[in-house]
Amino acid sequence: MYRIATIITLCALMSACGDEAGNGSLRLTTYGEDFIEEEIPSGAGGAEGFTDGYSLKFSTFLVAFSALKVAHGDGAVAGEVSGPLVFDMHLKGPHLIQHLDGVEARRWDRVGISIKPASGASAGNTVSAADLKLLNDGGYSVYVAGTATKGTASVAFKWGFTTSTSYSDCQEKTHGEGIVVPTGGSATAEFTVHGDHLFYDDLQSSDPSLRFEAVAKADADKDGEVTLEELAKVDLTTLPVGQYGTGGSGTVKNLRHFIEALSRTLIHYQGEGHCHSGI
Repeated sequence: MYRIATIITLCALMSACGDEAGNGSLRLTTYGEDFIEEEIPSGAGGAEGFTDGYSLKFSTFLVAFSALKVAHGDGAVAGEVSGPLVFDMHLKGPHLIQHLDGVEARRWDRVGISIKPASGASAGNTVSAADLKLLNDGGYSVYVAGTATKGTASVAFKWGFTTSTSYSDCQEKTHGEGIVVPTGGSATAEFTVHGDHLFYDDLQSSDPSLRFEAVAKADADKDGEVTLEELAKVDLTTLPVGQYGTGGSGTVKNLRHFIEALSRTLIHYQGEGHCHSGI
């Protein structure tokens, strides 16, 4: 139903490509998990979630994917999806990006994807026409909207980011680089989007906390919605000691800069696996 701009190269340079016994299939998917689809809860009492008593529900979480590639260090390519494709991660997933048949059964050790500003992007899942237009017209790579709640108070946000990030050399947490396609079987490579990263309180810590209080207080006009412009007016040096550490970055000076930097950390691989990230 949706136009997907793809470039698929199967079994390139492989002498075994004609041998069906040596092939399998590969599903490329993306998933936003419960924190995007359902809620980021309050972490009161030591539970996983916000440490400052907030809970948060996204209403929209749009991501523009491009330059997906599954390959091997020897130059062989299992498949590519050039994109750009827009997915609404708030919808129930996982979401299929591409299904590849006839892929050589082996470990493909070079898996990567990019999130870049949309331009002429197509719908990857059942993203609405209005949301697709929003991303394309705004040139956004990521667009999120939602509401955070604490007690009887609630704060809304609608943020569009134009950041560009390439995620390469993705590794599963326990099984190493890339993906193994089994002979006669199927494998799935999932790019997992971690929406809670937008609310980390440190850019380099391996164990950051989730916080929203500083964002809520940035609502200078008290209209119940925090804009990126309001976040830009919050100097990080005015925030409590021990929160919003930048790791010495000289370019991240305010809360908008900080959250924009976090928007470049959203992708994990196969749940909790990691990728190298760069511009």
